[in-house]
Amino acid sequence: MSVRSKAARKLDDTLAPHYVRQEDVVRALEELTRLLTDRFDAEAEAVAVLGQPLAALSEQVERLQDELHERRAARP
Repeated sequence: MSVRSKAARKLDDTLAPHYVRQEDVVRALEELTRLLTDRFDAEAEAVAVLGQPLAALSEQVERLQDELHERRAARP
C-alpha cells in the first residue's frame, strides 16, 4: 500500500465519525420534504375549512353594516 493510500485511509478513518454518506443525506432530505409537504397540505386544508365560515361571516357583517347605514340615513 502506498503512502498516499495509507494517508487517505487514515484520513477516512479519522473523519468517518464526522461525516455521513450522500445517500443518507438524500434519504433524510426526502423524509424532511415529505413531512413538510404533509404539514403544509394539512395547514392549507385547515385554512380552507376555516375560510368558508369566515367568508360567510364577513358577508353577514357587510349586510349588517349596510342595514345600519340605511337606518341611519332614514332617520329624520
